[in-house]
Amino acid sequence: MKIRLSVAAAAFLGLAACGSGGNGDGDGDAAAGKSGSSIPGAGEIRLDPGQWEIEHEILSMEAPGMPKEAMASVTNQKTVIKSCITPEQAAKPNADFFAAKDNGCSYKDFNMAGGRIRGTLSCASEDRPGSMTMTMDGKYSAQSYEMAVEMKTDAGAGGMTIKSRGSGKRIGDCPAS
Repeated sequence: MKIRLSVAAAAFLGLAACGSGGNGDGDGDAAAGKSGSSIPGAGEIRLDPGQWEIEHEILSMEAPGMPKEAMASVTNQKTVIKSCITPEQAAKPNADFFAAKDNGCSYKDFNMAGGRIRGTLSCASEDRPGSMTMTMDGKYSAQSYEMAVEMKTDAGAGGMTIKSRGSGKRIGDCPAS
């Protein structure tokens, strides 16, 4: 039971930790701003550089065999972080702004175009049991984004599914370093 709960927490914390560095070095803090215009007439939309407030909330969790109390302790948790996106990062699109990618993870697809975000991230690591697949689907503008996220893992008996919501909004200029 502890292993399964820690897998859920690790998956969520991996998602919530993205962009928390705020140091402008581009490591885990990179912006996913530039869109290739795959929708005719949609134009290019970039995230505006500056200070962003990013919120993630677990909406539901399903894990066969896990006590309801353990699942309830994870559900409805919110994590709010602030991240500074430099103009250079905003000019170089990177899906890691929306999903913390670490070693053992790869994108099957990722697309930001015409105000729409979609992507799939798959992770397998010797450091944690099983594998995890995360799908993202949402919308964005220069000043905000909102998306639905679903994480599925095959760790433990029966696996686990976590549904969450992620959002972000520009709240001002980056603080002086």
